[in-house]
Amino acid sequence: MPTSGSAPLSPDLPLEDPADDRLDYVRFSRLIANAIGSMAPAEGIVLGLHGSRGAGRTSVANFVRRHLESVPHTVVTQFNPWRYAASDDIAARYLAALVPVLAPGVEGRGDPAAIRAAAAEVLRRERTRHVVVIDDLDRVAPERAAEIGRLVSAVADLPNVVHLLVLERTTLAEADLERVVQVPFDLPLPEGLPQMLFEDLRGLMAANPHSSAVTDEHWDEIFSPGIESLIETPRDVVRLMNVLRLTYPPVCRELNPVDFIAVEAVRVFLPRLYDTIRRHPNAFAGEPRTVAVAGTAAEGRDFHDAWSAELPERVREAAQTLILRLFPAVPDFPGAVVSRDMTGHTRQGRHVASPELFAAYFQFVVPETTVSNAEMDAHMAHLDDRATFAALLLRLAAERDSSGAPRVTGFLERLRDAVAALDAERAANAVGGLLAAGDDLPDRQSAVGLAVALLRQIPPAARRELISRGAASGGIATAAAVTVALGQEHGRHGADPLDPEDARLVSAVELEQLESAVLGRIRQYADSGRLAAAPDLPALLAAWRAWDADGCPRWVAGAIQRDDVLVRVVSAFVMRVRSDGGPARGPHGSLRLDPEALRPYVAPELVVDRIRRLARDPSLGGEVTTALDQFVLEYELRQENAVPQNHE
Repeated sequence: MPTSGSAPLSPDLPLEDPADDRLDYVRFSRLIANAIGSMAPAEGIVLGLHGSRGAGRTSVANFVRRHLESVPHTVVTQFNPWRYAASDDIAARYLAALVPVLAPGVEGRGDPAAIRAAAAEVLRRERTRHVVVIDDLDRVAPERAAEIGRLVSAVADLPNVVHLLVLERTTLAEADLERVVQVPFDLPLPEGLPQMLFEDLRGLMAANPHSSAVTDEHWDEIFSPGIESLIETPRDVVRLMNVLRLTYPPVCRELNPVDFIAVEAVRVFLPRLYDTIRRHPNAFAGEPRTVAVAGTAAEGRDFHDAWSAELPERVREAAQTLILRLFPAVPDFPGAVVSRDMTGHTRQGRHVASPELFAAYFQFVVPETTVSNAEMDAHMAHLDDRATFAALLLRLAAERDSSGAPRVTGFLERLRDAVAALDAERAANAVGGLLAAGDDLPDRQSAVGLAVALLRQIPPAARRELISRGAASGGIATAAAVTVALGQEHGRHGADPLDPEDARLVSAVELEQLESAVLGRIRQYADSGRLAAAPDLPALLAAWRAWDADGCPRWVAGAIQRDDVLVRVVSAFVMRVRSDGGPARGPHGSLRLDPEALRPYVAPELVVDRIRRLARDPSLGGEVTTALDQFVLEYELRQENAVPQNHE
């Protein structure tokens, strides 16, 4: 995995010094230079150096020139026809530029035949080897390239002159190329190209400390055959690295660096696929979908087959593999056997497949609704003290992100991802903070689940002490909810027991002690008149009834004799539900208040008239009145044996 080194933006210029070679082109250039150095062509000769654009042809030609500097009686001259206008007489330009060098004393202007003859005479007499390098013929129009080919053929027999033409084989017609070039050399395939890219990426990542969401296994899977297959020439490496040096630093600590590099490689080399991905997040982002190829919906299968068919044949298989590994929700392609991570931890790994982070990979900025790594690092520093951590939770609960959601929600989601990395002391401080602040958090259920997960990071002795302290002094609703969760591991509260027994966080004896402690606090709250105002009253009553089947209903029956307590108790049971009947988060959804939910504590028919009367009290406020009206409405619907309807 890349870890060290750095480099600035590259202007994509050819190399001049063989010492800078990273693709082992020096040996090839030395072979050409040695071949030229051994020649004394009485009639001249034309060599061809063939390779695709950006593959390093000019660098090799420069290396040849540097090698020839040490060869006696050898002069190297460069002629670049692409620097001249299309209207220029290229033959006249050639003679004017080169004849004074090839044959000093010969005027380069005038009758071409006479100039050629005079130059040939000087060249035979001087016996100096001249090498004329004509580079980038494929940068001129095809007509001009053909014209230059004819020009070189016309002067190719000048004695002691070696022409080295640098061009793609397709620049000239095959017959013309064979007529002009007598000794062809094809640029070797750059075997060191993946290593060159790897080293440059290592430098980039070392210069920009990245998130911890990087593993060697994931890097290997994405790099080969994915990213490296998109790189064909040294110029491709330069292009990708130049892009990454601008886009990578702002997001490297917030996103998965390996995924971001891969997405940027797709943007540079497969722009149509990149555009397809960013425009169809639902088709790519998400957790793994365990559906066989044959079972994939036709519409989805056709969509993925369509973009795949548009890929260049040379990279299709590698690109398919890359996409399958980046996006586990994309179904396998027929006939493809690709190993990929199907664990479903896209959010924890900061992967591009995470629906929450998907857009950030294409916008180069982390959404405001996401807790950034920088924020997370600052928040995690509060884990050194449980009181400080509790204060942080309360502050985040009061803050809102751009969507209006409490910022504490996103933080707790990120903290859950980090549980396994916490040591026992910091985990204990986190549990202590959650127990202390839990009653004032908007999503207590998530906080309780997180607390239970954190308890598993703490040794048994410290865990028992922490749980006991929380039961005695933590938020009453949170302490009860944690105790219920621990009881569920023993098969209580309608749950299946957690096996084996040693996997349970507390023993049966410890659980009974904990339940007794929390039950005592609930009774204290009831006796002091605070219970009706406690958060999550329905859950508290359910826990009390589970631990004391007679005491809970007895307290309710007595307490609701007061109208204000009855109002509080009934209002506590109102809830919002989605259209599918599940609980809704936030202010959205339809109101429901099922009178039968109160029957374990009080018979609805005994209080409905009082509630109907209280609902007309204007001093109670809109939300309370709405809850009471909903109770009466659903009670009457049940009496009529009608199916309750959702009402906003």
